[in-house]
Amino acid sequence: MCVMEPTAIGVLVTAVTGAAAALLRAWICSRVQRQQAREASRRDHVRCLPPGSRIVDWGERGMMIEVGSAVARWERPTDGRE
Repeated sequence: MCVMEPTAIGVLVTAVTGAAAALLRAWICSRVQRQQAREASRRDHVRCLPPGSRIVDWGERGMMIEVGSAVARWERPTDGRE
């Protein structure tokens, strides 16, 4: 039967814990960067929309944008009575 020394076990536990922590940190950083890029992209899209547009945000599944026209919304009908 092979029995490991306490020092070797400590080194092994430290190495495994460090590797797991590094992987977790990398995963969290990538999630944060992806979220920041997504929000920046959405801000850019919303900034250039004309007035009267509607946005439905579905979170991770995307978003729906209905492009509106403020001119059509605020114009009075031209039926000859003015």
